[in-house]
Amino acid sequence: MMKLLMRPSVTSHITSFYVMPEVLNRASSVFLDSPVKPWNDKNVTLLMNSLAAPFITILLLLSLTFFQADSVFAKTSSSAPDFTLNDISGKPVKLSQFRGKVVILNFWSIWCGPCLAEMPSLNKLYLEFKDKGLIVLAIAEDPAEKPVKSYIQEKGLAFPILMDKDRKVYLKYSLFGIPVTFLIDKKGIIAEKFIGERDWSSSEMRGKISDLLKK
Repeated sequence: MMKLLMRPSVTSHITSFYVMPEVLNRASSVFLDSPVKPWNDKNVTLLMNSLAAPFITILLLLSLTFFQADSVFAKTSSSAPDFTLNDISGKPVKLSQFRGKVVILNFWSIWCGPCLAEMPSLNKLYLEFKDKGLIVLAIAEDPAEKPVKSYIQEKGLAFPILMDKDRKVYLKYSLFGIPVTFLIDKKGIIAEKFIGERDWSSSEMRGKISDLLKK
């Protein structure tokens, strides 16, 4: 389970982050110019435990260049790429159907510790602002609904959970790890991007949501 501890120079808010196997598969195949055994949760964990962080870093940097043709660098001040995914009950949900509302788009997984750590505060934020126009869409990067449903029921999460089983939306947004969260304004424009775990019930985050809801 690819836990990558990062100490970024730009932001001090990232505490821990997970890297997806698909990124390492894509970058290593280009970097080594030949197929390698597929990366998965187990062998990436072994690699990280062997203190091969420089190798991981190189692959991550390379991955930023070799995205699929339909990928988009989702960045602030740009339109959030539209998509349709099924929710946990199989109902299709389209991002653009929430125009006119403020949307928190969160990419997570049940195997991602930092993702799970921020869920309670995200749920608390949603319950506080949902009647004022806030929508939270949590995209689960998991292959099956059953463990996701169990977690939702255990934690009492109130916001919609969408299933990205084949990680098409994850790749469309050109991501290389989770959790990643996009704050989208009423016009569908990305107001801010957050990498890593956050305390969504903090006064800072509540202030950001309040400001966007007023616009």
